[in-house]
Amino acid sequence: MGRSGVITKEYKGKENTSYHDINALFKIYRAVSWNMQIKISQVKQRFCLEYGTDVDAFLDSIYQAGMDINQELADLKPRVEIINRSNQFLKLMEGAVDLMRKYHPQGERYYWVLYYSYMSAYKAENIEEILDELEPHFPKITRIHRATYFRWREQAFEAVSSILWGYEKESRQLLQHFRDTYKED
Repeated sequence: MGRSGVITKEYKGKENTSYHDINALFKIYRAVSWNMQIKISQVKQRFCLEYGTDVDAFLDSIYQAGMDINQELADLKPRVEIINRSNQFLKLMEGAVDLMRKYHPQGERYYWVLYYSYMSAYKAENIEEILDELEPHFPKITRIHRATYFRWREQAFEAVSSILWGYEKESRQLLQHFRDTYKED
């Protein structure tokens, strides 16, 4: 069976602890989102310049005329595929975060931590700035302590990680527990 995830180190041996590195995923989220917006804008501008219309109207006219889209857009195909892969990455991440936000008991809290740390268009200069942004979302807490922020962030990572890749960590821990508890004689 194949593996899925983000490989952040060369795979060696049976286990690669960094194979599902959720931290690395969130660190690139903002950059991928920004690049997606640029690429989409470029494609739209190119269509407008070359065909005098927007992308949707252009595609409709090709389909209505019965033309082969692969021949007409052959030069754009690599760019469109890159945009599609990046878009799939963003949708995967956003879907996992939305699911966590809706159904996890601490989902709202974890959502705002991830949002201000990694997902908003504005990148905070430091942790204090993130804590300032979080304050209005938690009126019952006078000031969120730095240690609390880091704990919530790690818990949010675990929650999103379990959505993206299942409960592999918990399964390994349970298996190790049974191995330690019930050693073969």
